[in-house]
Order: sequence, then C-alpha cells, then structure tokens
Amino acid sequence: MIDEKELTIDEVLHIDTKEPVSIKVHDEAEEMTLYTAARWLALIQSLETINTRAEQLKINLDKDTSWVKPLALQKFIDEQTPSCVAQIKTLKVSEE
Repeated sequence: MIDEKELTIDEVLHIDTKEPVSIKVHDEAEEMTLYTAARWLALIQSLETINTRAEQLKINLDKDTSWVKPLALQKFIDEQTPSCVAQIKTLKVSEE
C-alpha cells in the first residue's frame, strides 16, 4: 500500500525551514524564518519574470492591469518555494 502522507519541504530537502535568517533591508536586519524568506524571494522572482516578459511584449504595466493574476502568482510562489529554500540555505551556509 502506498503511503498517501504528503511530504513537507523539510522532509524532502532535509532543511529546517523554521531556521531563523537575517535579511538586510535598507541597512537594517530583518529576522524571519527560512521559509518566509523563501516565499518573499519567490514573490520577487515572479515580479521580475512579469517585468521581463512585459518589456519583451512592450506592455506598460503602469497602465495595463490585465497582467494581475493572483492565482497564477500564488501557484508560481508555491512551485518556487522549495527551490528558494535551497538557494537561501546554500547562501547562508556559504557565508558562515
């Protein structure tokens, strides 16, 4: 019988996502969990992707709001979070 339990990011990556990280924002340190930092990173990546694509298509994002797709952004963030957790953890380990 197949175990239908969903694995968490912690179990798959063997990384403690509750580990605290310090992020420098405007010369001030912001404390958050590794998971929260990864979600923020995924959001930033999604917005960068949107900006890049809009430039390619010559869409003015200040005037055209049809690009706002909350469910698509949520899906992108959900899919990118494990990768972002690994990226941040790698950077944190390399800094130590």
